Amino acid sequence: MLESILNHLLFFGGSLAFIMAFAQFLQIFRHGRHLWLGIFFSCISIIGFHQYYFGVYDVPSHNLSQFRGQMVLFMLGPSIFFFYKKLFFEDFTIQVKHIVHFIPPLISLCIDAIMFISKDASDGILKEMRTFLIDYNFYYITSAGLIFIGYNLHILTKEDFISLMKRKMKNKVNQVALTFVVMVLLITILLVYAVVTHNVTLGRFFMTLMIVPFAFILLVGYLNPEFIHVFTSEVRKNRYERSLMRGLDVDALKMRLEDLMTRDKVFCDEDLGLKRLSDMLSISPHQLSEFLNKHLNISFNDYVNKYRVAEAIDLMQAQPDRAIASICFSVGFNSKSAFYEAFAKFVGISPARYRKKHK
Repeated sequence: MLESILNHLLFFGGSLAFIMAFAQFLQIFRHGRHLWLGIFFSCISIIGFHQYYFGVYDVPSHNLSQFRGQMVLFMLGPSIFFFYKKLFFEDFTIQVKHIVHFIPPLISLCIDAIMFISKDASDGILKEMRTFLIDYNFYYITSAGLIFIGYNLHILTKEDFISLMKRKMKNKVNQVALTFVVMVLLITILLVYAVVTHNVTLGRFFMTLMIVPFAFILLVGYLNPEFIHVFTSEVRKNRYERSLMRGLDVDALKMRLEDLMTRDKVFCDEDLGLKRLSDMLSISPHQLSEFLNKHLNISFNDYVNKYRVAEAIDLMQAQPDRAIASICFSVGFNSKSAFYEAFAKFVGISPARYRKKHK
């Protein structure tokens, strides 16, 4: 009875993960994070169907290494790691140093190849290698679980999700973060239990359960489209505040500054100056000026005016009958001359000509 229930749960989990993977792949051109989340759900789906097959046909645990496709176990950690990177750092790109994340999956792929070409071997080194892999199959599968646990613990501690729980729970973001962290930690504990008890099937089932916390985040994001943006912004802000205690973190500063400009639109304040913006970032005006000039290759005035002009263009397109002077002051400029000068600098033509050209 218990085995039957477990098999049905594995089939359901595999099916749900397949649907979610398909939905993510349909959105890969919108944002890079959908690719990695799609890969993650695909791996979960394959694991679920694998275990369903093993359960229905009573495949012994010690024979699991003879089935190809174990690489998906080792792709769970890297896929969720790169999803997290793309979620919280939009300009993140894979570099040579990240190749290390793909070493375990590649080793697993080699093991699959060895098991395939040695299936008919009666003696020799191939037979010995096959026997060795079957004998130590438990450690092979267990290593995948331990690597996955390590990735989850790294993400939870490195980006300080747990610290969000310590804040007031009236904040919806903190409530969701708490729920997410609790689910991940609970499943991690269950995985540890499966490893300690040498239960490979149970371990794979708990891996399949990892779909739950991410499905929860996606559901919340679907019901509240702004949530993902607010959530990522909160994590970036939290990471940035922590970085100040260790010294200036350029990447964290860049993300926090971007949040202030794109989400909070602080540039709309005509009194915004270097001092006020640096105070918002808890750094000195000199540090902010140096960061803009050295890392973004732009002056403070040009940096702020670039956002103001972009916002003015959006308003001109959304409100074609609104007076240009009204738009000028609403985006933070304190004079029409400054607005016209900045607009011509970044767009190449005057606001009036731009509006006429795009009517």
